[in-house]
Amino acid sequence: MTQYSGHIEPNTEFDLHHHSMYCCIGYFNAFIADRPVYRADMNGTSIYYTLTDKRINVLGTLCQYTDEEIDLFCSFLFQQYPNRYINWGGFYHPYESGKYIAHKTAIVSDIIMDLPEDEQSYLKSLNSTTRKHVQYYKRRFLRDFPDGKLNVYRNEEISHELIEQIIHFNHLRMEEKNTHSDLDDTDIEGFYRLCRECGIVHTVELDGRLIAATINPEINHHGHLAVISHDPEYNKYNPGQIALYETIADCIKEGGKRFHFLWDMSDYKKRFGGQLTELYYYHIYPKHTVSGIADKVKCDITCSLMYFQKRSKTGRKIIDRVKKTIGMK
Repeated sequence: MTQYSGHIEPNTEFDLHHHSMYCCIGYFNAFIADRPVYRADMNGTSIYYTLTDKRINVLGTLCQYTDEEIDLFCSFLFQQYPNRYINWGGFYHPYESGKYIAHKTAIVSDIIMDLPEDEQSYLKSLNSTTRKHVQYYKRRFLRDFPDGKLNVYRNEEISHELIEQIIHFNHLRMEEKNTHSDLDDTDIEGFYRLCRECGIVHTVELDGRLIAATINPEINHHGHLAVISHDPEYNKYNPGQIALYETIADCIKEGGKRFHFLWDMSDYKKRFGGQLTELYYYHIYPKHTVSGIADKVKCDITCSLMYFQKRSKTGRKIIDRVKKTIGMK
């Protein structure tokens, strides 16, 4: 077991194994404020985790662990911390080994697209309306604004100011939709740090001014649509979707294998080729306890509410209102 009180040292094998922006050392260093972070290694596989008085938080989501690996690490963690339970998830499969008691806390959707070998194959895979619109809005923007440009910035080319402007546009778009953006100053700093290491930003610009952009960290040929935003002043040109198409096309050109639209299906993700894949999150206990039984009730209620919220527009409004009333995010 290794402890890190500050910067976590690189672990290329870990990053390549999970190929996820949310399960890589760069993300942990950029976004995980809790310290210290611990690392455990078994049979060539690693986990990173933090501790609270009652809980072990295993870091990372969109992760690739088998039930056997989960059981192995749970045995180790319960030996080290017998009075804590484990908060772990983001698995692409339900945990079903039965060795430990696992209460499902959430089912979240990652929207994934397997990438074809070339851009033309991708275009042909889109329905005729989407294919027509992608090409039309790009031509229209460049026709109406001859000085308009589609640019790409990689790693150290990405400035703090650029990330800040992208997230500012995200706030404007959410306000326009009468909702609230979850992105804040912490995300600006986090995405700036992460993008300097493994980020790609595709932009639509006019006279050097940002119109639209995507933030797309890439890990082991897996792209991630972390943020997409645009200036609402240019809504009629759909510049965000211009940036998205350029992002996917570039990912294909660079040998990308998969593209993750992330977090729940929407119309544009479906139109651009995304397929829903569920992710599973758990609280794991070594045995039945009073606190564990109480936690199961809470987890069951939470999952039921999330299911209702995801599948019903009315449900989303009701639950958002309840969350706001009781002070939940």
